[in-house]
Amino acid sequence: MRVRCSAVSVPLALILVSVLLLLPVLQPAQAESRTAPLEALSWERRVLLLFADHPADPWAYKQRLDLLEDRCDFNNRDLVLLEVYADHAVRVTGVWLDGLAHEEQALSEAMFDDGQRPIHSAALRTTYGIPQGFGLVLVGKDGWEKRRSRMPISAHEIYAQIDGMPMRQREMRDDNCAGPATKGS
Repeated sequence: MRVRCSAVSVPLALILVSVLLLLPVLQPAQAESRTAPLEALSWERRVLLLFADHPADPWAYKQRLDLLEDRCDFNNRDLVLLEVYADHAVRVTGVWLDGLAHEEQALSEAMFDDGQRPIHSAALRTTYGIPQGFGLVLVGKDGWEKRRSRMPISAHEIYAQIDGMPMRQREMRDDNCAGPATKGS
């Protein structure tokens, strides 16, 4: 007895296989969504969101140390680190919108000059779909998510990705602090 494939089942199977093959390609597009809770920082700062259940989480601790090991590299990329731990207030490290450097300071209404309320841990966890555990999300100055990981990433990898962004390329080209020997090299 011979089994015949119907003309309908073959195209359906091809569509199903195509969709399954495209899923990994479509996932990064999902990661490039615009992020409303961080709107106050748009066009001013790149944001690294560090999620963990508690500050003593070994991955969070390691990630934080790696990112902040060289403050010059961190600050030159206009980065702000927002640490999001379970039910704690969101903590900020880096140069804020007011130009002041902060070190693990809890976000407060006073830090927002436009009357916006501080960003809360639960809202960030919901927005970024990280209800628990470790996560790291990079948000560009344009307010769009650029990278997401559920494992620590080396600061070198993050900085390389940022340095490859068109806006950062322009910042490096227009950097008046770079001497003539380093400019353009």
